[in-house]
Amino acid sequence: MAPVPVKILIVEDDLSMADTCEKLFRRERLPVEKVYSGDEALQRVQNDPSINIVLTDLRMPGMDGTELLRRIKEIRPEIDVIIMTGYGTIQNAIQAMKIGATDYITKPFDREELLRAIDQILEARQLKHEVARLKEELGQTYGFTNLVGRGPAMQQIFSQIRAAARNESSVLILGESGTGKELVARAIHYSSDRKDGPFVPVNCGAIPKELIESELFGHRRGSFTGASQDTVGLFRSADGGTIFLDEIAEMPIETQATLLRTLQDKRVRAVGDVSEIQVDTRFVAAMNQKVETALQAGKLRQDLYYRIGVIIVKLPPLRDRTEDIPFLIQYFLEKFNKSFRNKIQGVAPQALQRLQEYSWPGNVRELENFIESSYAIGAEGQLDVRHLPDTILKPARAPQDRLEDPSTLPLADVEREAVIRALERAGGNKSRAAEALRISRSRLYKKIHDYGLTQWL
Repeated sequence: MAPVPVKILIVEDDLSMADTCEKLFRRERLPVEKVYSGDEALQRVQNDPSINIVLTDLRMPGMDGTELLRRIKEIRPEIDVIIMTGYGTIQNAIQAMKIGATDYITKPFDREELLRAIDQILEARQLKHEVARLKEELGQTYGFTNLVGRGPAMQQIFSQIRAAARNESSVLILGESGTGKELVARAIHYSSDRKDGPFVPVNCGAIPKELIESELFGHRRGSFTGASQDTVGLFRSADGGTIFLDEIAEMPIETQATLLRTLQDKRVRAVGDVSEIQVDTRFVAAMNQKVETALQAGKLRQDLYYRIGVIIVKLPPLRDRTEDIPFLIQYFLEKFNKSFRNKIQGVAPQALQRLQEYSWPGNVRELENFIESSYAIGAEGQLDVRHLPDTILKPARAPQDRLEDPSTLPLADVEREAVIRALERAGGNKSRAAEALRISRSRLYKKIHDYGLTQWL
């Protein structure tokens, strides 16, 4: 990943302090310039588009740091501004944060404190750049941008979407609630030749049993009590496009038989009608149950499953792709920064670690809800541990199918369990898992092979 270009502008009327900061950044090989007043700084920002970080003193003759911040945000809001302030003016620095400063540091500060503030900005900029690159890449290659992920699991999903968009076969999307099944269905539709046709989503679990056939296939006037006029139904509404039946296992078994005939013949018969009408509709379905469970429970017809499962897309739960969490967070921050007055620029490392360790039973939808809730309670600047709800802060419970007492297990089983947990917590990232286990990557790979954990290769 190529680093994002950076150039720092120091604004400090104390020549000695300006020189000190300049030397520090140059030793770190960071491009830097210095000016001695707010007016000079504003001119440099206007004339040099490569400047993207400003480190400014709060108290200066003429234009002070607060006014400089306001002016910078008016002309170039993407610039990150760090305020330098003395102990007695911390309240002013906090006020500056509310109007757009990225961070503040108090004088006198040490070298590590300043560099840490710069590093956090650079990391956030790098993440934003990578998210933007992924959005552009996905938009160009797959025709969608609402699915975010760079890990191997999501890259496989993107490949499946691209393959499904090239043909007309039925698609079955499997995944827990909140994993983005409708987003995948939309991605398939809008990446296909049917993208100019309608996309009609239907939640089968939300339609009363006695009305679902009428909703899907239409009805004739007078065919049942309350049928005051003819309706065409959702299948015909999706003609030339795609119909998406979510939670298909919640559909009554009798209606599944009718649906099977519709899919086989490409024709629909409205309730109360004797004739059939040809439809040209792409079919995509989804369910959050395991297929085997739904079949055994009699909630899904086996013949219908064979018809709709020509292409099967399995969406991983968020706990199995924790490497995507930083990118999802940045995506949601950009989304909500547009609609809320308070702005959140990123997440502190300690908070991010907690977010990646959490199991996310509600998956991506739960993560989005947490980010939106943070805006709703007035969080600003950077999310840290104090913004996290108790559900995330509580340590994750071990799965019920794991043995609780390691002292009763053979040593090899304890070690195997430790490897599995390290890989789960690292989201499959071998380097992070090896670091947590305090072993080398090569030794971790050997243990994966020795214990038959091939799903992690």
